[in-house]
Amino acid sequence: MSENARLLVVDDEQVICEACRRIFSPLGFSVDTKCDAVEGLSLAVDQEYAAVLLDIKMPGLDGIRFLDQLRESKRDLPVILITGYPNIQNATSAVRLGAADYVTKPFAPEEIIQAVRQSLKRDDADEEGYSHYTSQIPEPWIPTGDELRFWNQSWLQSGEDGMVRVGAMLTRSEGEGLEAVRLPRIGETVYQGLPLAQVTTSTHSRIILPSPVSGVVVSVNSRIAECPSLLLNEAFEETWVACICPTRFGEEIDRCLPRCVGLVNTNVAAAREQSIKLASLGCSVTIVRTWKELARTVAEPSVSVLMVDAPSLRQSGPKCVQRVNAVAPSVRIVVLGSSKAELESAYRRHRILYYAVKPFADNEIVDILNAAFQSHGVRLAEPQRSSAAPKPVRNICITNGTGRKVRLLAASGLLEGSNHLGWQVTRNLQDRLYSVETGEGGCDAITPAVILDAALTCDRLLVLLAKDTGRLPGNLVRSSLGECASAACENAGNVTTMVVQPAPEGGRPLHFDACTTAALAEHIAREMTLCCQAA
Repeated sequence: MSENARLLVVDDEQVICEACRRIFSPLGFSVDTKCDAVEGLSLAVDQEYAAVLLDIKMPGLDGIRFLDQLRESKRDLPVILITGYPNIQNATSAVRLGAADYVTKPFAPEEIIQAVRQSLKRDDADEEGYSHYTSQIPEPWIPTGDELRFWNQSWLQSGEDGMVRVGAMLTRSEGEGLEAVRLPRIGETVYQGLPLAQVTTSTHSRIILPSPVSGVVVSVNSRIAECPSLLLNEAFEETWVACICPTRFGEEIDRCLPRCVGLVNTNVAAAREQSIKLASLGCSVTIVRTWKELARTVAEPSVSVLMVDAPSLRQSGPKCVQRVNAVAPSVRIVVLGSSKAELESAYRRHRILYYAVKPFADNEIVDILNAAFQSHGVRLAEPQRSSAAPKPVRNICITNGTGRKVRLLAASGLLEGSNHLGWQVTRNLQDRLYSVETGEGGCDAITPAVILDAALTCDRLLVLLAKDTGRLPGNLVRSSLGECASAACENAGNVTTMVVQPAPEGGRPLHFDACTTAALAEHIAREMTLCCQAA
């Protein structure tokens, strides 16, 4: 670790100091904290720090005077201001004194991480940001248990140090001709459902691997970049893509589901072999050999997939499927058939998801599992289809019970179009029981003047931009004092900028696949909700 990988947090609230310590320590930073502003100023002047996180409202010596005195001896030290009381005077003073960023309480961990990352990127003129400020992940990796949880085909495994390892399970077609893997950068903030990594095949197709959890990347599996075929390995200790310090684990973990499979097989040896294979693919397996065990298994809410071994059940197999359909119609049934497939027609008379012939022999089982559990993750809202072209949405506004108003402002073309991003954001806000107003029309570009006008009409303004950040399409970067907000510095304290990496297709900057669009809409709606709930 670099000697300069030190942060100083000065805040009269001990809980904020400890929160910053928990956020940045896993990233390899040494974090000093002071609740006394005078002591903090002395430390900032006498010691060497990569950046200072500074509260504005403190007894004795407020943050603005702290910053003013600090600049007498250290004019280039990055300072990120933290405040629960944004106002015009503070924002203007912060910009005048060269504050690197301005974060409003309550802040999301990703927001303050991004603020530090951007300030160090500017300070170091380093294209990779603060990639050299990175912790060393203990080896060997010590998981908290054998369970894996999945966000569609992406998986996560929790570690004893609070970190999570994440990866993805590729289908046979996705693994064919696998040529390259683009990994995230260390220090990069990733969000649940948005792109984590990208796989490129020999046919030049690009497969996006979404992150199953939000957080900061603290390590990557460089072996995968060197040898992409490792992704096809079944050993999870080999196929992980990144290690992430999660920032919303309690909120997001329930959206990542375990793959619980009931395996109906009366052949003890074959059942054991199949269960070992399924366990190696991240499944939790319950072996069923009797009707009583079957009834108990399909009654479990966690068991959503039932695999029926046709050779062991023989003539009773179709009857087994018929019973399951009657008592547990939501359970997805996969029939594991033999090469002879004597009873395939009998099975297909009933409701089954898949009839597979020896799927363990050619690894077809991976495709089947991904298909069977595909509904895991964000709910994909389908807009009502209309022959009329979608109305151009430029802004979305919500108001809470106390009259606090939050507005989302976007350039023309970002919220409308065939992806219906604006529609999905609106639907997600309505699901949260907010009254939503949408504005139509608008200009082609978001300028400081446009931001200033919009900021005067609400308590908090979120600006949505499409801009090349060098990341994978659909990735999100969040900041409280971005280029546009600082340009309209009179209201910088209540402006948050969200920058989305545009799609490569010209003319449709935010046109992504359905899952990425749904996840992006969810994060935008969540951000607006948090801003509306803030005191």
